Amino acid sequence: MTLRQFALRNVSGNKWTYAAFFLSSTFSVMIFFMYAVFIFHPAIKNSGFNGSAAQAMTVAEYIVYVFSIFFVLYSGSAFLKSRKREFGVLIMHGMTYNQLRQIVFIENMVISFGSIVAGLAAGMLFAKLFMMIGADVMHMSPLPYYMPGTAILLTLSAFVLLFLVISAFTAVFVRASKPIDLLKSNAKPKPEPKSSVFLSITAFCLLLGGYIISFQVKGPTVVFALLPVTVLTIIGTYFLYTQLSVFAIRRLRSNRSVFLRKTNVLVLSDMAYRMKDNARMFFLVTIVTTVAICAMGGLMGFLETIHKQITAAYPFAYNYIQTSGDAGQAAYHTKIIEQVLKKRGVRYDKWSVHVASFDSINGPSLTFINLSEYNKLAKALDYPVLSLQGNEAATIWTTKNRPLPEHEWSVKGTSITFNLKQTVGKAVTPPMADEPLLIVADRMYDSLGNPKKEQLLIAYDTDSADSTADTGEAIAGQLGSAEPSGFWFASPAYLEQQMKRTYNLLLFVGLFVSCLFFVATGSFLYFRLFTDLNDDKQKYRSLSKLGLTVKELEKVATLQIALLFFVPLAVALIHSSVALYALHNLFHSPVVHSAITVSIVFLAAQILYFLLIRARYLEHLKHSAGFN
Repeated sequence: MTLRQFALRNVSGNKWTYAAFFLSSTFSVMIFFMYAVFIFHPAIKNSGFNGSAAQAMTVAEYIVYVFSIFFVLYSGSAFLKSRKREFGVLIMHGMTYNQLRQIVFIENMVISFGSIVAGLAAGMLFAKLFMMIGADVMHMSPLPYYMPGTAILLTLSAFVLLFLVISAFTAVFVRASKPIDLLKSNAKPKPEPKSSVFLSITAFCLLLGGYIISFQVKGPTVVFALLPVTVLTIIGTYFLYTQLSVFAIRRLRSNRSVFLRKTNVLVLSDMAYRMKDNARMFFLVTIVTTVAICAMGGLMGFLETIHKQITAAYPFAYNYIQTSGDAGQAAYHTKIIEQVLKKRGVRYDKWSVHVASFDSINGPSLTFINLSEYNKLAKALDYPVLSLQGNEAATIWTTKNRPLPEHEWSVKGTSITFNLKQTVGKAVTPPMADEPLLIVADRMYDSLGNPKKEQLLIAYDTDSADSTADTGEAIAGQLGSAEPSGFWFASPAYLEQQMKRTYNLLLFVGLFVSCLFFVATGSFLYFRLFTDLNDDKQKYRSLSKLGLTVKELEKVATLQIALLFFVPLAVALIHSSVALYALHNLFHSPVVHSAITVSIVFLAAQILYFLLIRARYLEHLKHSAGFN
């Protein structure tokens, strides 16, 4: 028998051990290929939003590829550790270490080549569906199917290179050890898991500190707290699994009333070892799952609030803002707008106001609108009108997560100081300048002199049914062919459509990357479980001879499997909830509701995966223990 034949038989004989790794690698290749099909589509090469979609897909390609590198490296090293006994038997029968390295390399390449072929085949099968869903979600014109030669070549070259390099790298790490050490690697008694009280307390304090900071910070301070909280949480999570969990289990074992109750002896005796052995895997699964939930929950939350945010910022259907230029330019542009509206049968009311900026004595510029023009817009929007006397001022301040910084304002070059009388929480103009926008009496406004900058707003108020993205896009297109400098145009319906397309694009890309993360974490768990299968068979075979019943076996084994599947997920859900709450404090978006939806989906998928693996695992254990 040649080395090649021996390696092929090894792969076929251990197919269930390699199954999760093969499926995860296949899924990575498929996702990478479908993104490449999208990027190299002839219709995507046009400029505009399609180009942005291609850029987002390209970023996703890099994420998938980099993640695949770490995933394959981790899996390869884990496979080597689990096969030390097998390697010892081969060495005892005369195989050299170079031959052993060749076998490991051939096995890895066989599995890798199979995953590339399967991934490309699955990608070809689902590529058309992928493009249809992508075009619909991102409001793009339908993308016809084409023969993706470039995408196939890119995927083949990228993953052949990846698997070739990592397979060679993994084979090099087959170290020359004494056969007796390899044979006894699994038989050596494990030392009692130890934990440091100091590091356990440190883990608790780091996580608690990160959570407290996340709940306390508000507004822009969330951005500054992001990095330190992330560092605290990552370090705290690592010590949670390596130290605090072992410490807590040992404390439970010291409580005899708990430890000696029913099957707790079996569960708690083994749990500390499993937590210590699987600490790094738990840590990786927790971090990857947290990132996936936060990304999906955040994007879905923002998507739900786009309409509310844009409607609040742009109260009128169509807005023309002239920042420089003469009256003739504004008249020419508004004529274009009104021609488009008339052509489309849109009935409108037109309002024209001025917003002026003046230097402040104490700091940044101050922006003013006179009372009569504010009231004109307020009446159009059915807002209460204001009444001001003398140096009284009202402010438009819509920032809910930050108090108004000043309550009086002095204009440079004058002796005028305005005092706050009232704060208005709703905007009447588009975001033409930084808030607050000061509303002052007409006489006081006229006495301020020549402004540093004056902007003209012409607002068109229509029925809600006439405020459409198509009309806004048509006006923007007509104005785009005019002189581009000195003005800007805003249609909230068109802006909302653009933003939703962008968020839908990110959500679409993030969905598949999150699915990849989930499949990979499932692969980690599956591999770890079936790596311990032989030891568990031997353990439960011995326990059955001592009187362990089928129900007790199922109970103990189920708890041990559930530990693998749900402890990292539970910690990830807690981390994600805290992170998304902080995000809610920053943007005042209901991301928590979206996070709950995403968490339920992740939990449901994990439960389904758990039930499938549990059924197969228990079948192996029962058969080994002689219950079947």
